[in-house]
Amino acid sequence: MSRSPANAAVLFLVVEDGTKVITFPKLNWGVVATASAAVLVIAIAILLLVSTAHFDEPQTPAPTSPASCEPFCPTPP
Repeated sequence: MSRSPANAAVLFLVVEDGTKVITFPKLNWGVVATASAAVLVIAIAILLLVSTAHFDEPQTPAPTSPASCEPFCPTPP
């Protein structure tokens, strides 16, 4: 048997009798599931960060206290 070095995802084999065989290696589904979950979590995190970001929104000034207490001044006893 000889292997073609062209691509690791697809194996091209030539068996001793001259038959050409193309094989696909088995996937490790644990790695696929973990990678998919990681991509999904990263996408959701980016979505949340962008949706809660304040892009160039003007800051509202803090309210200032009035100079006098009118009309709510306490009456002397």
